[in-house]
Amino acid sequence: MLFASVFLASVVCANAQQTKHQWVNSKIKTMTLRQQIAQLFVISCYPERGEEYLNKISDIISTEQVGGIIWGECRPTTCIKTLNRFQSLVNIPLLVTIDAEWGVAMRLDSVVKFPQQLTLGAIQDNNLIYDFGVEVARQCREIGVHFNFAPVVDVNNNPNNPVINMRSFGENKYKVTEKAYSYMKGMQDGGILTSLKHFPGHGDTDKDSHKELPSILHDKKHINDTELYPFKELIKRGATGVMTAHLRIPALSSEKDVPASQSKDICTDLLQKKLKFKGLVVTDALEMKGALYNRDTSKVAMYSLIAGNDILEIPINIKKSIDEIEKAVKNGEISEKYIIKKCKKILAAKYDLGLQKGFEPINPHGILEKLNTPHAKTLRYKLAEASLTLLSNKNILPLNSAKKITYIEIGNGKTFKNQLKEYCTADTLNIKTKITTENIDSLATKLSDAETIIIGYHNSTSRRPYTNFGIDSLTVDFIDNLTTDKNVILVFFGNPYAISNFKNLEKTAAIIVAYDNSDDAQTCSAKAIFGKQKFAGKLPVTINEIYAEDFGIEN
Repeated sequence: MLFASVFLASVVCANAQQTKHQWVNSKIKTMTLRQQIAQLFVISCYPERGEEYLNKISDIISTEQVGGIIWGECRPTTCIKTLNRFQSLVNIPLLVTIDAEWGVAMRLDSVVKFPQQLTLGAIQDNNLIYDFGVEVARQCREIGVHFNFAPVVDVNNNPNNPVINMRSFGENKYKVTEKAYSYMKGMQDGGILTSLKHFPGHGDTDKDSHKELPSILHDKKHINDTELYPFKELIKRGATGVMTAHLRIPALSSEKDVPASQSKDICTDLLQKKLKFKGLVVTDALEMKGALYNRDTSKVAMYSLIAGNDILEIPINIKKSIDEIEKAVKNGEISEKYIIKKCKKILAAKYDLGLQKGFEPINPHGILEKLNTPHAKTLRYKLAEASLTLLSNKNILPLNSAKKITYIEIGNGKTFKNQLKEYCTADTLNIKTKITTENIDSLATKLSDAETIIIGYHNSTSRRPYTNFGIDSLTVDFIDNLTTDKNVILVFFGNPYAISNFKNLEKTAAIIVAYDNSDDAQTCSAKAIFGKQKFAGKLPVTINEIYAEDFGIEN
């Protein structure tokens, strides 16, 4: 019986594969060379830019029969209406993609905003991250998205990284791998394609590839042991896609000053041959300065295709990019067989997604309710709760509500303040904008009799190291001075790297990292201060010698 079951299953699988090949081949036969090339492109769309813009995109989609689109910022209803319009213009349904690293709210407004990956890096229960992946996939499917360009698997081992930073799960390659796997598996089990990025690793750069061509100057052994580690492991575990980065990596490429995304050494020889990756290889956006460095902009897509990429994302000029590839085929620089092979790979992916059945228009009615379900909101809170990290506690937490408490609100801490009121009576002092010396003198007078001070630092306005995370030095000095003779509980609602700005951390009565300033982060922080919930998170990155990666006091 077992043999018969296995045999029957293998026959069914073989028949399914044969049916897919027949569909793919039938489509190839109906396509011109230019249409086969166009299937490899994903172009951007910003539906809120108006009818003239949408007419232009519609014309490109209709004329060229491009393979896919990627959403820019828009409203969910507009997104769906635009997708219905675009899908009606193509013979083969569009592959719909999105860069939604922390859920579709990264691109769509009015949707529950989940935490960034560094916040998830503090969570110890990876099952929660899997649940997050399943929910992101559900949100994507609701708006007709097939492919999310996530997770980020870069190991953020450079605290001054201007572009990855909060987008990474952390600095520990093993934990980055496991958390990325949970996220990836959740999304793939939820029915969408995923893309590991940014291959072969963007975590140790001090430049932004959107603006210039960064360099990774480590030797091959270091890159293999660190940067490549998550990619190697997750490819083995069934990753469906990999995104190639615009990085200069001399140790891996024989081509001087050529971005990794345009290097055959990296995209083909390393990724597809050595690491045996068989899924979809997609470039990072080809409009980025890192991709265009010292290159002919009209040929960047062609270079990327020759290097081994399957999907060419957001070229500066789609028509010219197709022209150059078509010209390269006709002059023998690229074989027609190579184009057909790449096109078949895209069509096979579309078949696996069910697109061979055609596109069924999506009803935009009630989309906000479908995206913002009670489950999504509950999950958002659970993620904030599980990430909350206690760095210091000099026997002051949990607070007794009978204590005389002064709350200093720096930035917008309305939710935090309201939650504190549930447990205590507190005098509140507000610092809404940058502090001044006059503010300091006034606050010093008001704080002269204060016993216990809770400071909610809600004003870390940037995740970028080169902006000092939006941290104001005068405010930092004010807080540092307070900690010398007052019981100060500092709750930091922002990038944990920014805490290194404070000089008197060892004198602070308690330090809590909440990672972002969401309502959920504010609510669970206030609850934890009064012992109504636990601190369960651990630092995903190193702040200083005392507060290293994996540090966190549990209670």
